[in-house]
Amino acid sequence: MGLTILAAPLAILLVAGGCKEAPTPESAACQGVPSMAMTGRVTDAADVLTAEEEKRLSDRLARYEARTKHQMAVATTASLNGARVDNFGSCLGDRWAIGRKDVNDGVLILIAPKERQMRIATGTGMEKLLPDEKAKVVIGRMTPYFKSADYAGGLTAGVEAIAAQAGDAS
Repeated sequence: MGLTILAAPLAILLVAGGCKEAPTPESAACQGVPSMAMTGRVTDAADVLTAEEEKRLSDRLARYEARTKHQMAVATTASLNGARVDNFGSCLGDRWAIGRKDVNDGVLILIAPKERQMRIATGTGMEKLLPDEKAKVVIGRMTPYFKSADYAGGLTAGVEAIAAQAGDAS
């Protein structure tokens, strides 16, 4: 009888423990995209920003999130390691879980200075506010800054343009 009393709670625990949501497997497009640790709202792995510039951008991104509830992050990478910039950006956004899970409203601005490439990756919940055509306009605003190696200026211009699209003009 003592074993029966213990068996029922143990069975409940085993069933409940097995009900965890399985992680979603990455798409094939993410193969070859290296792991990159997120260090905050601004992850400057290419080391193109000063600490002050990172803080200023991070503070702006925090205000954007507080006002709109949408999350935006900035990443620079030392190298794409042969991956396509669009795959790299989308994979980072997914890995870092940028945006609210139930809304998928994240935005990631990715800069790869060595390869002279950039990408604005958006979650499906942001596609109405920032469709590809508008993202290309934002990239057009950022490009002149990057041509003169003013990465902070370009990223600031991009963040402000995206924020304005989402109703958060500073």
